[in-house]
Amino acid sequence: MPTVISAAYPLNVVTSGDDRRPPLLLINPLGVTIDFWEHMLESLESRHWVIRFDLRGHGGSVGGELTPYTVDDLADDALAVLDALDVPRARVFGSSLGGMVAATLAARAPERVERLILASTAVRLGPDYWWDETIRRVTEQGVAGIVDHLDTVFFSEAWQLAVPDRREDARLMLLDIDSAAYLAGAKASREANLTNIASGIRASTLVIVGGDDPVLRHFPATDLLDMIEGSEAVNVGGAKHRVLLEQPDAICQVVNEFLTDPDAH
Repeated sequence: MPTVISAAYPLNVVTSGDDRRPPLLLINPLGVTIDFWEHMLESLESRHWVIRFDLRGHGGSVGGELTPYTVDDLADDALAVLDALDVPRARVFGSSLGGMVAATLAARAPERVERLILASTAVRLGPDYWWDETIRRVTEQGVAGIVDHLDTVFFSEAWQLAVPDRREDARLMLLDIDSAAYLAGAKASREANLTNIASGIRASTLVIVGGDDPVLRHFPATDLLDMIEGSEAVNVGGAKHRVLLEQPDAICQVVNEFLTDPDAH
């Protein structure tokens, strides 16, 4: 697997699909690896050259978890990945913290982002006290201290009952993340705020929202839509914060249609 050096930290990067197709950069949420996209990958590869990378300290991207960083730093990482692969302009798809990173990249380097998809993303990812409690629990108990709580935040009860094997896979992926790496990402998430930059996004933008996502109750995705000119939204009824895991097939259809729409600017 190729490795990209951004700042002092090696980033694990995996590409798949036909590199003659339009490049699509996927940016992970906090607490997962590139395997997060597994159930969407075949569909996305059918129309794109897909680029994935692990966030700092996650999966194969070792190091960096003990040094504080910001969403701006993660956007620099994403840009470094595109540079290393000689991709001048890409379609970019991020979820949750990855959505914050994708939006920051689009605002800071508009010439590098052709189209933008933001899933489970708003101008902020919940109030400070949520993150303060998460940071306290992980500091005292490790990632295991939050996994049961996050089940109720991430997944609808119906989904958990319908596909218990996928729920267990998601739990194991989270539990495999180093606690220091999760803490660094949680602190970056707490400080992340798109309020002052979202209006600078010029790429055609699709926002995907789980209809029952508790993370977006304090800062709804409609705020983001109001700031990004010409953006549009898809609301997935009944889904929670990990909407991409709950409805991968339906979302892939919407995403592929959006990314290949000749009328989008």
